[in-house]
Amino acid sequence: MNLLISPGFSNPFLPLALEEEDIATFTAIAEGLGCTPEECGEAFMMATPLARDAAVMLWRGAVATMPRPDVPQTPLRAQHLRDALGTLRALLGLAPMLMPLDALAEAGLRYRA
Repeated sequence: MNLLISPGFSNPFLPLALEEEDIATFTAIAEGLGCTPEECGEAFMMATPLARDAAVMLWRGAVATMPRPDVPQTPLRAQHLRDALGTLRALLGLAPMLMPLDALAEAGLRYRA
């Protein structure tokens, strides 16, 4: 078994086993982030466990602030949603202009390809 290890990061690469519900989740997240499910899945697979956990928390926060018929959408709530989704994109390496992939790898948030 080959392990990909990021310099300065002690945890080995842990691939994800995708189940049907995982694919549905990646599809929903991808829709929120404006990318394809494949891009979203790859971003999660290249993320270290620390980054995956943070991404899940950010996604939960984004879902909580998404527009719903029973909750008025205020400008502040809309800004919180944009912030959460933007941070999530950067954390997963989907915004390399904002957060370069090398910087994520150096921080231990992404494995090197």
